[in-house]
Amino acid sequence: MAVLTEKKLLYTVAFLDLFACSLIVPVLAPYLRSLGASHFTIGSLMSLYFGLQLISSPVIKNCSGAKSRLFILQTTLLACSVFYFILGTTSVLPVVFLCRALLEQLEMQKTLTSFGTFGFVAGPAIAGNMLELHRGYQRVCYIITVIFLINFAIVYIFLQNSAHERRNEEGDNAMKLKTSSPNVKSKKNMESMSSIRKAKEHDIRRKRVSEEILQSVTDLLCINWTFYWDVFALKFLFDFTQTVHLMNFAPVLRDVYNTAPRWIGYTVALQGMVGTMSSFLIEWISIFYKYDTNYTQRGLHGFGLFALSFLCLSLAPNWTYMFIFLLPLSMSMSLLKSATAEMMRQRTVLDKKMPITGLGQSVFSAARLFAPVCTGLIYDMYGFQGTSVLKIVAAGIATALSYFIFLRQVQDKKKM
Repeated sequence: MAVLTEKKLLYTVAFLDLFACSLIVPVLAPYLRSLGASHFTIGSLMSLYFGLQLISSPVIKNCSGAKSRLFILQTTLLACSVFYFILGTTSVLPVVFLCRALLEQLEMQKTLTSFGTFGFVAGPAIAGNMLELHRGYQRVCYIITVIFLINFAIVYIFLQNSAHERRNEEGDNAMKLKTSSPNVKSKKNMESMSSIRKAKEHDIRRKRVSEEILQSVTDLLCINWTFYWDVFALKFLFDFTQTVHLMNFAPVLRDVYNTAPRWIGYTVALQGMVGTMSSFLIEWISIFYKYDTNYTQRGLHGFGLFALSFLCLSLAPNWTYMFIFLLPLSMSMSLLKSATAEMMRQRTVLDKKMPITGLGQSVFSAARLFAPVCTGLIYDMYGFQGTSVLKIVAAGIATALSYFIFLRQVQDKKKM
């Protein structure tokens, strides 16, 4: 019963976490632009975010013990509330960048974000409406501050007590087993052995952290490129193009279609809702691909729809048409997420020499590092047309490559 209650509390924390983070999505870029930041500067900040994620993820992954994870969760929630409060009170651009970089580093250290995805739908819609109010950006930051404080209170009061009770219960059970044993060691020896064990565990964790930080780089250097190059390129192009689209989505709505802040929020929320609903339809879509066991046909159709959607978006005359074209785009993204992941998994299974299990994540991280800087630079130089061409070209290359992979699979089947 206690475990079930703890899970519900974690789900609540995850929902409030991503809901709070989603509030800043439609308001931060316009505020940074009002302070004089270029699209390239904003893109560089996002690249910094993804770079910090590569460093922070191994650190958090190797934190063993519920006590350590609970302490990190409490610390990050409290720090997030402080930095969001600073974001709402300052108008100095370097301070905003510093706070946001620290926040993005901290936000990647929380758990259960998959459940919190539902919070990403309501957040942008609410924030978009608030942005039209006087000092709307500041109000959004203060609301986020309060939400993180509520999350901190939930974790500190309820989860800490739950973990403390569980540790006491485990300690009592262990003591009963010790006292019932005929060979009971002295308390002093037990404490000495415990200290030695903790010191060894600390050294092991420290080594693991440094090893995993370098692992993403060494994985890329050790790849059998002649065997992986096509699926590697396909995965990179998809993640790169998707990140470019998400980065310049709100700026295009504002600069090209003169969309009001509240409707920018509604559009971001609706796109998130369509994407979530599309992910639930993947199993139903798979019914039409019974013979596509290697996912190459799904990849070809997905990338074709992907590229066509970007072409239509670049020609959309107004917001209504743009929103209509977002529907097939969201469907293609959901299809390609599963297709590229499965193609990557099947390729690693076939690699008898050195299967790379973390290859997909490495490719994803590499794409997200380059995409924000590229889209910011191109948007500053060529505007909406430049980023549209970038997305169409990248998606077109991915479509051609997926067609090449599909034909090769068909030929291999004929030879069998």
